[in-house]
Amino acid sequence: MTTDSIGAALRRLELSSPQQTIYLSLLKQGQSTARLLADRTGLTRPSVYDQLKTLITLDLVVELDMDGKAQFAAAPLKHLEALLTDRIDRLEQSRVQLVAALPTLEAGLATVVPKIRFFEGGDGVKQILKDIMWHDHTTLQLLWPYSEMNQVFDVAFLQWFDERRQVRSLRVEVLTPLIDFKKLPLLLTSGLKDVARCLPKNTPLLMTTIIYDSKVAFISSNKEAFGFIVESREFASVERIKFAALWGK
Repeated sequence: MTTDSIGAALRRLELSSPQQTIYLSLLKQGQSTARLLADRTGLTRPSVYDQLKTLITLDLVVELDMDGKAQFAAAPLKHLEALLTDRIDRLEQSRVQLVAALPTLEAGLATVVPKIRFFEGGDGVKQILKDIMWHDHTTLQLLWPYSEMNQVFDVAFLQWFDERRQVRSLRVEVLTPLIDFKKLPLLLTSGLKDVARCLPKNTPLLMTTIIYDSKVAFISSNKEAFGFIVESREFASVERIKFAALWGK
């Protein structure tokens, strides 16, 4: 392991900066007394002793008796590898447990007060579409005023979004005031033509609406460029009912 990779490993293990400094000093400069370590690192001797206790507990440092004096040395790097492996195993176990518990957790959170996040400016509203990329294998339901949104988002970003949503297996249903479906590629790109229908005439469309999973996103026009995401299963269900009513007309 290089010094950089060792430092990265120590950070992943959430060792404090003084602990990292002491451990790296012992690796690079060899075994030492606490007093010499304090000189090397600039730490106080009481602090050195405190950090050494933790490092010894983690099996990263060993204490040696040299002619009646305590000296400290870095343990073999295999001990650091073992710590990392243990951390990875515990994280993976936690991930598996969380995935198994998610259906129950989400059902229990169904009545929680909605979480709302606001976004401002052109770059801010792009974060709304980026949030969708955290969701796989779902259907996006869009109320999309194509001409206004083509001013809010540049072509390159819309192209990126459309490519990424296809990678994520995100299907799209679009309601738009667009009449000429030959212009539909302008909506995002040609890939967005999964399912598209025209909105009923005289349907007010004040903001863009995107419904996905338990979230509903709203985006304003280019003149104001702001938006927000409401995270609520109940609210998303209501918006889906409204979308379905418009879709069926």
